[in-house]
Amino acid sequence: MVNPRNKGSDGEREAAAWLQKNLNLEHTPQRNLEQVRFKGNGRVQLGMDLIGIEPFCIEIKRQEILTLRSWWIQCVVASKNIPGAVPVVMYRQNRKKWKFLISAKNLGLKNGFVQLGTVTGLAWLKIQLLEVSE
Repeated sequence: MVNPRNKGSDGEREAAAWLQKNLNLEHTPQRNLEQVRFKGNGRVQLGMDLIGIEPFCIEIKRQEILTLRSWWIQCVVASKNIPGAVPVVMYRQNRKKWKFLISAKNLGLKNGFVQLGTVTGLAWLKIQLLEVSE
């Protein structure tokens, strides 16, 4: 049986390398080792899974069972701790390509999220990075 913690860490490293390659980033985004801390009897979410790819607050998921809504809520909550952060969920099931969840506000809707496939998600990320660099 696969350890979920190891699978999550492996997924974060895999996603970071994939983003570096496909977005032609100078540096590979790094895992945020400070993202979760234990306080009292529970876990406290402190931020994004990857750092070094601002303005994105990226939540990485490598899971077979998709719980898109809960992932989106987790990402939005984490992004609120980071001024100017853009929430993005990046997820992949075994033997499938990466997919993305972004805010429906990007399409002029009031709330919720939209799912983007690999090609469209990558194009959207590139456009957002270009806008930030201008």
